Amino acid sequence: MEGNGKERLTQAQREEITRRVLAGEKAATLAPEFNVSRAYVSLLKNQALDPERFIKEQHLTKKLTKSEIETFGKVLSSTTPTDHDFRPHSEYWSIESGFQLAEKLFKKRPSKRVVTECVSPHIPERKPFEFARPQPPKPHHIGQISPEFASDPDYVAYYLSPICEQIAWREYEMALADYEARFAGDEERVMAQREERVVQAAESPGFPTPGKRTGKHAKGAGSPFTKPKRRKRR
Repeated sequence: MEGNGKERLTQAQREEITRRVLAGEKAATLAPEFNVSRAYVSLLKNQALDPERFIKEQHLTKKLTKSEIETFGKVLSSTTPTDHDFRPHSEYWSIESGFQLAEKLFKKRPSKRVVTECVSPHIPERKPFEFARPQPPKPHHIGQISPEFASDPDYVAYYLSPICEQIAWREYEMALADYEARFAGDEERVMAQREERVVQAAESPGFPTPGKRTGKHAKGAGSPFTKPKRRKRR
C-alpha cells in the first residue's frame, strides 16, 4: 500500500531514493518501500535534475530606517535612473524605478506608500499639451527597450540595426517638416488661436439645467419628464 507522504526520512534514505530513481527505478516501486508518496519521489528526482529551480529567493524586508530614507532621498535628488542603468532608461524617476533603487541600495522592497512619498517630489509635473518642436532621435541602445521586448533576440537585432535607425531619422525629418510648415515663424497666430479657444470655451453655454425644457418645448407647461404608465391590476 502506498504511504501517505508524511513519513520523515533521513538524509541517507533521501540520497538512496534519489540514486535509485535516477538509475531507472519507478516511483510506484520506491514509494511503498520507504512509506512515502510517489509525488515525493518525483520531487527528489526533480531536485537532483534541476537544483536551481528549487533555490529559494532571498526574502526582502519592507521597512526602511530613518537614515535609509534620508539616503534614499539624497540619491533620488542627485542621480537619474539612467545613471543606475535601470531599464527602461529614463531621465526621470518613477515608482517602478524607485523600487529598483531601494532594492539596489538596501536589498529591501519597501511599501508603495514609502516609495511614493520619496519619489513624488522628483517626478516632473505634467505641462499643458502643446505642439513641441520634434527632437532628433537618440542612438539606439538596448537599455531603451522594455524588458518584455529585450528578451526577444529578433526584436533586439532589428532595433539595433542600421535600418531601424534610418527609419527613426526619416520619421523625425517628416515630423520636423510638418512642424515647420504649420508652426514655424507663426507662434503669435498659434497663441492667438489658443487664447480664442479658451475664451470660446468660457463663453459657451453649458449643459441645460436638469428638468428644464429646451428647444421647441421650452415654452411648454407641465413637467419636463414623461410620467410612467401605471399597469392595470388584473
